[in-house]
Amino acid sequence: MEDKKQMEEKAAEQLNSFIYTVAHELKTPAREISLYAEFIEEDNRDKLTMQSIKDLHSIRRTCERMTDMVKRLMEYSKADLKNIDRIRINTQLLIHQCFEELMRAEPNRKVTLTMEDLPELTGDMFLIKLMVMNILSNSIKFTRSRTKAKIMVFATARDGYVAFHFRDNGIGFDMNYADQIFEAFERLESNEAYEGNGIGLATVRRIVQRFDGKASIMGWPEKGCEVTVCFPEEIIYPDIKVSRQERSVVKIGIIGDLTGIASKEERSKQAAYLLAVKEINEAGGIDGKQIELLIRDDRSQSDLTNKAALELTQQEHVDVLMGSTLSPSRDIMQRYAQQTKTLYLNTQQTEGGVSGHYVFCLSAMPEQQMEKMLAYLFKKYGSKCYIVAADYNYGILSAEWVKYLVPKLGGEVVGIEYLDEKMMDFTSVIDRILQVQTDVLFSMCVYPNQDRFYLQWHERGLNHIPNATTQVAAEYPLNVELKAPVLENMYVMASFIEELKTTRAQQYVKKFRSVYNHQNVPYMNMDTETAYTAMHLYKRAVEMAGTTETEAVISALESGSVFYDGPGGRVTVRGEDHHTIRTMSCFRIDKDHHAEEVFRTGPQHSDYIESMIKRNTGVQGGIKALGINAENLQYNMLLDKIR
Repeated sequence: MEDKKQMEEKAAEQLNSFIYTVAHELKTPAREISLYAEFIEEDNRDKLTMQSIKDLHSIRRTCERMTDMVKRLMEYSKADLKNIDRIRINTQLLIHQCFEELMRAEPNRKVTLTMEDLPELTGDMFLIKLMVMNILSNSIKFTRSRTKAKIMVFATARDGYVAFHFRDNGIGFDMNYADQIFEAFERLESNEAYEGNGIGLATVRRIVQRFDGKASIMGWPEKGCEVTVCFPEEIIYPDIKVSRQERSVVKIGIIGDLTGIASKEERSKQAAYLLAVKEINEAGGIDGKQIELLIRDDRSQSDLTNKAALELTQQEHVDVLMGSTLSPSRDIMQRYAQQTKTLYLNTQQTEGGVSGHYVFCLSAMPEQQMEKMLAYLFKKYGSKCYIVAADYNYGILSAEWVKYLVPKLGGEVVGIEYLDEKMMDFTSVIDRILQVQTDVLFSMCVYPNQDRFYLQWHERGLNHIPNATTQVAAEYPLNVELKAPVLENMYVMASFIEELKTTRAQQYVKKFRSVYNHQNVPYMNMDTETAYTAMHLYKRAVEMAGTTETEAVISALESGSVFYDGPGGRVTVRGEDHHTIRTMSCFRIDKDHHAEEVFRTGPQHSDYIESMIKRNTGVQGGIKALGINAENLQYNMLLDKIR
């Protein structure tokens, strides 16, 4: 009997392997046929009859259906063939992500997804995601005729199983056909009415069975259906929250661009994180626990940021997230922080207003950098200001800060230019600047056009016009790729650069350079200091809270009592807006690219976001009072107004 069972299992495995191989081999010809049809139409459009064009379109549609069929067949086979990895999965977050991914393909539709608190489970991420995608795609597809399409997901427990229920208000079906639905290639609707191949739910059942579970479905004609997948309760975590304080280590997850387009400026940040962790661990750790650092490279690619954030928050259950290099990465990390209730300390320079209950921005905001510098330059050179900004989140919103501050300081914005990152020739831009006889240029360029713009500015002999900037890449001028004297007469406002002459700054520089030479880490800037300081601020907050429990640490940070006397001076976390109060220094770059400190401010905070909140909502008390977070509609509307 056992031999027969083994033979059946072997035969099934061989069949699955055959299906997978055949499907894989069919992918390329199907794609090629579709491409040939497209080329024929493009090359002979003027010669073809309308019927011929329709026939070619029909060929392409058939190929698309075939390609989709091949993909589904491969998934169907892989449901049995894939080796199972068992990791802890936050089902609530996974379902939300799958839903968002599917809805991007239907931008003109409104489908409401509601979820009760769902338990986590131990499973294979690929297979569980494939299961969820198949169930949700069916619900989205069969609610297409509804003006108010709804999907509800909830969980129940019974008889040693935990069931996940996916209920929609779609077209439903007659329960007389329920036995057919989980069979491969069985469909109740025509291809003309609803696209598909009848493999999706068959794949769902095979996946559930691999975890010793079961799948079922209920349907009500024109009222909807409910797919239920049951898993043995031994693979379920009934609690949503992760008990982090029981660990013997403090897990800190960092995401940054280590090998992509922004790796040059990220390198110094990573070095600073490592230096701070070394110091803290050698001194006994955080509240007696050693820091375990988990670093992930996202190459400034959103899909990699998504993957890294998912892994760190859902699988590793880090106590705190840090990092991001570019704004899209930051926004993804912010969303994960809010969804998973994970503390996120953003260490990258931001345009301001980027915050939430679980999100703190620890670098300087533009107002902290701009106001005192603009006041100084207007007094010294004149008050006509021209703005040059990258056509990018940071540049656009920074320009708004300048437009807000200049009239307050008695100045005038005489022009503004938004630079596309692909722009190579700035002749026309510079000509327009010269036409209005500006006194001060304010530039928020970002890589790669910042170097090109500054070089062309210098080649036109315009260094006598002061060029003020807040941008990170220019904050350590000795080692930028542009050679002296290209950056002469540039003014930089920063909390820290390597040439800052305070005792704390020089002690830090000495310590840093004893570990990292200029070849390994070319420059140290404000973000370097922020990364280093962030570690120490988190240590202070945990020790004040007496635990790594997220809400307790947030309360400590919001108290206003968490500060650190770092390389750039004292940094205090402000509870009202989850940003920092900092001391800033203004530096002027000479013809040899030496940075000379012109003046140093007292503690600086920013009130622009608070004033915008008050102006547009009537609410006083800033972000905290409004309850702002990444999902808050009021917040998003506010930012749209600012932009």
